Amino acid sequence: MRPKLNLRAAMAQVGEHTAAEMNFAELADAYCAVQFDGADLRLRKWTEAFGRLSAWSLTTRDISLAAEAMLQSGLYQASTINRDTSTIGTLYKWAIRRHLAPAGFVSPTLGLQRYDEAIRRVEIGDREIRALIKGAAAFKDRRFAVYVRLLVDTGGRRGEVRERRWSDIDLDARTITVMETKTDRPRQLFFSEDTAALMRRVWPKREPGALLFEGKVKGQPINYRAAWADLTAAIGRPGLHQHDLRHHRAAELLRAGTTIAVAAQVLGHSSLILQRRYGHLESKTLREATEASWKTAA
Repeated sequence: MRPKLNLRAAMAQVGEHTAAEMNFAELADAYCAVQFDGADLRLRKWTEAFGRLSAWSLTTRDISLAAEAMLQSGLYQASTINRDTSTIGTLYKWAIRRHLAPAGFVSPTLGLQRYDEAIRRVEIGDREIRALIKGAAAFKDRRFAVYVRLLVDTGGRRGEVRERRWSDIDLDARTITVMETKTDRPRQLFFSEDTAALMRRVWPKREPGALLFEGKVKGQPINYRAAWADLTAAIGRPGLHQHDLRHHRAAELLRAGTTIAVAAQVLGHSSLILQRRYGHLESKTLREATEASWKTAA
């Protein structure tokens, strides 16, 4: 018989969590020590400004004024400011989940308004995708070829790919399980058999707890910024971002007839954001489907 849980007794054993006494810089350092999503670079200016303040005393007004100052300086684009404040929001979500924050604490980013930003639409053709894949295979670090292939196949965020351990990978099913995501919802990424075959060759031995893309610092993933810059320069697209491969996958999904709702699930994205950025592609697909039905009726 399945044992019953005495919930009140279990709660007593867990006990009350006491908020951690830490300033904003200490909280940011703690987060960056276990999350390798590039937050350390984005948070640097914020820890310089607010690092000595208690992590739990930072207000929405503080962040809003700092964001406005960044915009007025002319040194930062709206998209950069939005990413910064989003990272701070992710930092506080992490702290709340781990009971570091005081009881009832509300993230100061919840009341923030996002700045309107220009939509970055980058066209990457099949020829350029093939050039990226072939060019990456020429690098001495053979893992870089896998990294590029995974970004192309999955449409995943950089951190969702480069932070993976073998325990997250199923080579037979060709899936990657990502438990902690930007949207706080676990999801799966899917990759091709060609990529799976390359992974088997690059890693003939695979330890479950090992990082696929571990860098020079033990336990931390490599960011591949320099390799990516060399690769994109070599194929004649020096302005191409790693994140643009995510945009490419979104566009390809919609051109293939996938609805925005399904594409949003594949990418772990908001349907509203996808609609704003790629709605024109879905409209084209829907129009073609409607016109095809007219011909059938005729």
